[in-house]
Amino acid sequence: MNSSKVIHRKLGRHKAWGLASDEKRTIELDTRLKGYRHMLYLLHEHYHVQHPEWSETKVRKESSATAKLLWQQHYRRVDLSKK
Repeated sequence: MNSSKVIHRKLGRHKAWGLASDEKRTIELDTRLKGYRHMLYLLHEHYHVQHPEWSETKVRKESSATAKLLWQQHYRRVDLSKK
């Protein structure tokens, strides 16, 4: 499985919280996403890149189930950058 490049930027003009390109293997996430929603949209776009043949319904179902499982197991994103 090849990894994807994740880019964080504001996506308001796209009216989306996340975008994926399976050709470029890139995931774009809105910088305003935090916590559970960040995890959910990261997984959602990841599944679009890894499984372009999946329907939107299947991507939503799988990303939601995976995010819930990880969140219940206390997986969290930690920002280690110095400000």
